[in-house]
Amino acid sequence: MQLPDALVKHLHEQLTDQADSDDAHVVRGSALGWGVLGRHQQRDAELRSSLELPAPDSSGIEGAREELLRGAACVLLRLSPTAHLATAREQFEVVLEEALPDLPEDLDGDVATEPLRLARQARAGLSEVAFLASEYGRCRNEAELARELIPPYLLYQPHRKGYPHELMARGIAEADAGPVVRGAEMQEEFLQYALDVGYLKPWEDAYLVAYTLARVGRRWLDEHGA
Repeated sequence: MQLPDALVKHLHEQLTDQADSDDAHVVRGSALGWGVLGRHQQRDAELRSSLELPAPDSSGIEGAREELLRGAACVLLRLSPTAHLATAREQFEVVLEEALPDLPEDLDGDVATEPLRLARQARAGLSEVAFLASEYGRCRNEAELARELIPPYLLYQPHRKGYPHELMARGIAEADAGPVVRGAEMQEEFLQYALDVGYLKPWEDAYLVAYTLARVGRRWLDEHGA
């Protein structure tokens, strides 16, 4: 990702201010910031610190996302993410099971009901869990189910025919570098877009999972000489 010069200066100041935080969200945000800057040693130090901090007291989607974020941190550090991802999956599945009976008949409305919003988040989370767990067939299935809950006009245009990690999952499963390259590029383009419009604040952890998906794709390409 390319940061404007003014944002680089601000990011360095923000990361300095956040140093020594005891909030796991803040520490993961610092890790993402260092990652965006290409400073992987500092990124990994913050990720290790975040895993040592207690998880916030949360449940439902927030609890599932917390475990997914911890799993993503483990993947970046090349530690086993199994326990965190298993817990995330269980919690996403509970949210989905509770939301499905109350989904509206028309999924194309401009305003999502709360059950629909939760179902979308849970399905998306389950596809990310599967990818980070190296369960590539399951990832593709969950991604397709997630997309069925979102009308095309609400999807980021390049994702309408497949999410980036969905493409990478197919390529990795089939040992085909082409889809992995395209998926990694799409994920990086999405992150750049989110950064450019201000959704991605590189001192917060909201996009750490998306960043991790891109890094997994690039790691696979590097390991396979592609």
